[in-house]
Amino acid sequence: MDKKRKILSISIIISISVLNILTFCKYEKKLINGNSNENLDIAFYKGNEKINEMPSKDNDEGLVFIDGECDNGASVIWNKDEWAPLIKNLSKSKTKCTLYFNNKYIDKELKGTDPVIDGELIPIVINEENGKVTRADEKEKWYDYKNQKWANAVILRNGKVDPGENQPIDEADIESYFVWIPRYRYQIFDEANYDGLGIKENKVKIINVEFESKEVEPQNGTRMGEWLTHPAFTSFDTNGIWVGKFETGYDGAADEWKSLVNPIDEKASIEAVNKVIIKPNEYSWRGIQIAQAYTIGRHYEESLNSHMMKNTEWGAVAYLQQSKYGSHQSVRINNCTNYLTGYAARQEPTTGLTGTNELCSNTPLACNEYGGVSSPGADGEYNTNYFNKVSVVASTTNNYTGVYDMSGGAWEYMMAGIDDNSTGDGKTGKLASGRHNAYNSGFIGELTCPECNDSGVEIDHNITKLTEGIAMPTDERYYDKYDYSLNRNTYNRGFLGDATKEMGPFENISSWYDDGATFVNNEYPWFGRGGNIFMGTSSGIFCFGDLYGNIYYEAGFRIVLAF
Repeated sequence: MDKKRKILSISIIISISVLNILTFCKYEKKLINGNSNENLDIAFYKGNEKINEMPSKDNDEGLVFIDGECDNGASVIWNKDEWAPLIKNLSKSKTKCTLYFNNKYIDKELKGTDPVIDGELIPIVINEENGKVTRADEKEKWYDYKNQKWANAVILRNGKVDPGENQPIDEADIESYFVWIPRYRYQIFDEANYDGLGIKENKVKIINVEFESKEVEPQNGTRMGEWLTHPAFTSFDTNGIWVGKFETGYDGAADEWKSLVNPIDEKASIEAVNKVIIKPNEYSWRGIQIAQAYTIGRHYEESLNSHMMKNTEWGAVAYLQQSKYGSHQSVRINNCTNYLTGYAARQEPTTGLTGTNELCSNTPLACNEYGGVSSPGADGEYNTNYFNKVSVVASTTNNYTGVYDMSGGAWEYMMAGIDDNSTGDGKTGKLASGRHNAYNSGFIGELTCPECNDSGVEIDHNITKLTEGIAMPTDERYYDKYDYSLNRNTYNRGFLGDATKEMGPFENISSWYDDGATFVNNEYPWFGRGGNIFMGTSSGIFCFGDLYGNIYYEAGFRIVLAF
């Protein structure tokens, strides 16, 4: 046999002076080219803890090889059978390699912010070709943020049992999907020191993100170029949050939004928790007041600190999407007029809200296509369902592991609104309930525009406060409150990290990717995100709008877990 073509793996004893121990490693002799083992240093880690020797194959802790890395262009291939690494491309100069072991997979890129599995959450992997789900083996690589593969988990329907590692999970057995957003800091890219509207250049850019554990001192930057630990994580002091993969759906709903309305009181809202479903091809839960959405969110998975999404949490997803760890491109709109979750437009819109349904197949004219489908899960003329692989353009990662419905679908109410101005300074009051007695959130609280008139709506201008409904939350972790204003274009009231003011300055009320941008004010005191099915380019992950907070057939909500 030609020796030049024959590759041999040989066991050699390596003296590691730094560790002062002996261990066995494997090499590709062809690539060693006569070098001695003095050119190699190996360090071992158990999780994030450095250890003095490589764990044995039958160690008591159940540790397995997770990953390996080398400098000088070398790489590690692990041989499970022989419990030894093969070091490839070993050079003549000193090479350092690190081998990672753990009883579950860790992604070294995350620096200790790996997904936390607790309660009813079950880790999964999603088939890249058809979206089918398999129960993950936590000892194997089931996420890879460096390659835009975000961690996913599901909660099964009542009575359904975890099938065990590497076993398929039937879609019918799944109640909800969640996606892990690891804790990170980001480099401030715009201080947003501007007033009102201005000439808007194309400011879209890659956002610099670095993952950091809550064990690390948070960064508190305020100026461009400085680093800020994203507030979505510091508010709950977590290593990450689980975000609903889709808009919250209503289990068993028909294609009629009025069927989704329940009485606006706390008891009815708590009882409605059993209708929550967070899956693809389901009808989005619309026609709901913010107070009810908040109550449902808080009671959905109380042990996992479930709650209605806040503006800052939406921003955490948006910034990760716009970093090297996400798709960093315009997220395709969900333009399904049935308001079904996980759908994607077949073509990228080129206009904003036009009020028309323009075709663009054979013409360079503007395109803003939208339309319905014959049944949930069917493809339409203008869109495709989640299980058709082309739908991944509507994901934050451009693959099945990302978050969906961040552009279009229903407007998503945020647990984020304006100060009620009850103290007179517009800053130190409580969250406002709503506009007036007809258009409000359902929370007990002050009304910011009781004098406003709305055609066809009966209004009592003497009612300045909603006195019946659901109590306003007092725990500041569960909402974002913005300064009071009469102007929907005073963007400097935004927070760093919430994907509002940092996207400016604004012209023609448009954000990055020409997404819509209007700020909460006394007439429209609650935030909506993402836009809706009809808005074309005005919908998007960087879209934010001002809404009433009332029962609205185009507005739904999303659930987040933070524990």
